[in-house]
Amino acid sequence: MSRNTDIAFLTPPDGDFIASFSRISRFEFDLDRLIFSFDRNFGPLIGYAPICTMTKAEMLDMMPRGEQIHFKMFLQPIKHGQSSTITKELQIRTADGTFKWFEVSARLKESEVPESSPLIEGMFVDVSERRRSVADISDSERWFREVLEESPHAMYRVDYRRNRFDYISRGFAQAIGHTREELLNMPYTTFMVSIHPDELVKIRNDVDRLFAEFKGKRFTYYCEFRFKQKDGSYIWLDDTFTVVPGPDGQYLYQVGFGSVIERRKYLERMLHLANEQLEEKVAVRTAELQKANERLHDLILARRELERKLLEISERERRFIGRELHDGLCQQIVGVQCMFEALRHRLATHSSVETSELKMIRDFMQDAVLQMRNLSRGLCPLSLAPEAVGAALSTLAAQTSVLYKIDCRYEGSKHARINNPDAALHVYRITQEAVQNAIRHGRAKGIQITLFEHKKHLQVNVENDGLPIVRDEKVSDATNQREPGSGLGLKLIDYRVGLLGGSWQIDNYEGKVRLSINAPIDGGALQ
Repeated sequence: MSRNTDIAFLTPPDGDFIASFSRISRFEFDLDRLIFSFDRNFGPLIGYAPICTMTKAEMLDMMPRGEQIHFKMFLQPIKHGQSSTITKELQIRTADGTFKWFEVSARLKESEVPESSPLIEGMFVDVSERRRSVADISDSERWFREVLEESPHAMYRVDYRRNRFDYISRGFAQAIGHTREELLNMPYTTFMVSIHPDELVKIRNDVDRLFAEFKGKRFTYYCEFRFKQKDGSYIWLDDTFTVVPGPDGQYLYQVGFGSVIERRKYLERMLHLANEQLEEKVAVRTAELQKANERLHDLILARRELERKLLEISERERRFIGRELHDGLCQQIVGVQCMFEALRHRLATHSSVETSELKMIRDFMQDAVLQMRNLSRGLCPLSLAPEAVGAALSTLAAQTSVLYKIDCRYEGSKHARINNPDAALHVYRITQEAVQNAIRHGRAKGIQITLFEHKKHLQVNVENDGLPIVRDEKVSDATNQREPGSGLGLKLIDYRVGLLGGSWQIDNYEGKVRLSINAPIDGGALQ
C-alpha cells in the first residue's frame, strides 16, 4: 500500500474540513489495473496513517477469509452492468489486528475520457458504533426472543450483503454442535460448505433455478440435508426459508425456520426396513399359500379319483358277492335241493332212506350256513362292543387262512378297545386291505397281524413274506411317511388313516414287508 504524500488523494465527499472528523471515506477502483484509490480518511479509519492507494490483493488480505469471495462477488454485478448501485457490509482488519465493520456503497463511474480505464467509485462508512448499539427491546419482544433462543428449532436470518447470519437461535446452534457466536461470525458461504455434497449440489441448483424464475421477487424453498459437525459426523436438518428482496429487486435477506430431524430420519429408515421385511414375509406367505393351494387342488383331484375308485370297489364287491353266492352257496343249495328231490321220489315209492344220506344233507346245510356266516362277517365284521376289534382281527386271520390256503395268524389282545365303533371299523378295513394287498400284489404265503396299545394309541402291524416294496416311492418330508402311491389299496389306507387322525408307513423290514398303522384309541378326528 502507498502512503506517499506526493500522490494526490481523492477529495472527500464533504470536503477536507468535514472529512477531518467524519467516519466516511471515498474510494475508486480501477478495473483494469486492479488498484484502489482513497481519500485521506481511509487510513485513519483503520488505525493507519493516510493511505493513498492499495492493490486489490492487499485489500482482500485485510478481510476475513470468508469475506474475500463474497467481496469479489460484490464487484461483479457493477463491473458487468447488472446493477447500478450495490451496498453491503464487510469487515476490514485494523492496525491492532481487530476487525471493524464498514458499509460499502459502490457504482460504475461514468468516464469523460474515451478509452480510459473503467472505474468503480464508492464510499466506506464506519458502522462499528451502530452495530455495537443495542436497540431497546420491549418486554414482549424480550420474551419472544428468549423463547427463540432456547428453542431447538432454528429461527434465523442471513444478510446477503454481509454474508452472515444476523440472527440464529442459541438452542439450534447447540443442537448442531456450535455456539451461537461461532455461527454469527461464520460466513454463510462457509456454513454452506458443511452441508453434505449430495444435498448441497441439489440445493444450489434449485436455488439458482428459483432466482432465475422469480427474477427479484420473494420465494420460499424447503430442503432436507445432512450437516457436518465438528467431530466429522453428519446430522439431518430440515430448512424452510424465504428469500426477501429489497426495493430495487436485489435479494437482501434469507429468513428461515429449521430443525434437527435425526429422529424422524431414523424412524423413516426403520419404517423402510419394516416395509421391506413385510414385503419379504408377504412374498414368503404368498408362496406358501400358493403351494397350499396347489396341494389342496391335488387333494381335490385325489379325492375325486378316490370317489370314482370307491364306486368301482362297490361294484367290484357286489360282483364278488354275486360270484360267491352263485359259485358257492347257490351251488351247494342246488345240490341239497337235488338230494331232497331224490329222497322225495324214493319216499314216494315207499323205498327206505339211508341214515348216511340224511347226514350228508345235514352236513351240506351246515356248510352253507357257515359260508353265509363268513360272507356276512366280511360285510359287517364288528359288533358294537368296544372290545370287539381284537376278536374281529383274529377272525379275519382265520378266514384268510381258510379262503386263500395260506398261513395267516393274529397275535395280540382279543379285548383291545376302540371306543368309537366307526374308528374300529376303519381299523378293521385298513387291516383287511393290507392283507388283500399282500396276497394279490405281494404273493404272500405267510401273514402276521399284531395289535397292541401304547399311550392311548392303537398300533397295528401287518407283516408278510411276499415281494419287497419298490424303493422309488415318495416319502413325506414332514412325517417321514410314504405318500400314497398309485395303487388304490394304499390310497384307501391313507384315506382311512387320515380320518382316524393317525399315521402309517410301509417298508421292508428284516426280509419282510411291514405296514404299520398308529391311531388314537378314542377315534381321534372321528369324535
